[in-house]
Amino acid sequence: MIRAIEQTLLQELLEAYPDIIELFDLDGTILWVNKASVEYRSKSENELLGTSIWNLYPLSQAAHRKTMMNKAINMGKPIQFTDQFEEHWVDVVIAPIKGPSGKPEGVVTYTHDITRQINAEEQLKLVSLQLFTNQEDERRRIAQDLHDDIGQSMIALILNLKTIHSKLIPDQEDVAEQIKETIRVVEEMIRHIRQVLYELRPPMLDTLSLAKTLEALCSSLALSTGLRIVFSGQDQLPLIPSAQATVLYRLLQEGMNNAVKHAKATTVWINLEYVDGEVNISLEDDGLGFDPDQRSSYGIGLQGLRERFMTLGGNFDVESSPGKGTRLYGSLPIDMPAK
Repeated sequence: MIRAIEQTLLQELLEAYPDIIELFDLDGTILWVNKASVEYRSKSENELLGTSIWNLYPLSQAAHRKTMMNKAINMGKPIQFTDQFEEHWVDVVIAPIKGPSGKPEGVVTYTHDITRQINAEEQLKLVSLQLFTNQEDERRRIAQDLHDDIGQSMIALILNLKTIHSKLIPDQEDVAEQIKETIRVVEEMIRHIRQVLYELRPPMLDTLSLAKTLEALCSSLALSTGLRIVFSGQDQLPLIPSAQATVLYRLLQEGMNNAVKHAKATTVWINLEYVDGEVNISLEDDGLGFDPDQRSSYGIGLQGLRERFMTLGGNFDVESSPGKGTRLYGSLPIDMPAK
């Protein structure tokens, strides 16, 4: 009596459960479904029972489900995966049901609709990407203003100082030396401003290929830091969109900054390539290294890079250990134009 009551309560709970629960035999014949399944499939219970579960999916998806079911049966334990059905995203658990002999005699699936969650994540990615784009646009504007206003004014100042210097009489040697020193200081300021402009937004990103831009950055940094930089870039790369190119550039920029300021590296190796629809970049140094498990060691720069790569559907990884250098690796999918 008690067992019958327990079975009735269990069935009522399964019927009332908001997620889809379906039971079928090893051939895929549906034996039982709850109300959520009936609503989701838009079929009556009588229409579902006794039919094949594989008829409810497109051929390619049915093949994938069969593979996952066979995997669960062979492993003898539940497996979980994410799947898409028409406009719905679902989280699926397939679990074998074992009989008295211990062998699987049926299969139960638990399906949870995560469409709203996926859509929210996609919307968040779009917002994050727009934020990054706005940030880069602001950097470009600031760089342009510095170039047009301060840069041009300093060049005009140097020209005026040189004109004044040329009109000095011979007995004004002290004044001449002061003017020369002032010109030297202003020229140094111009070089510094140009470096800041390059870090804010290199103009070559808008005019040259990514490989040429990165190669130029490496040459500039090698001269200014004394680092030995070995750059290897694939000869033929597809056209890389601005957002992706900027993120790849920022990885190189951040990695070089860390190699100089924190790692105390002497040599940096950089590789840029395009493989199987993805553009990959890696930066490896021979510096001090650190423990990646210490999240604080990543710093704001590397955490920001990770977010940018993930927002664009890519991957970002850091490999390091104390005394053995650091390797940054990033990859981004690049959609090739249809021919």
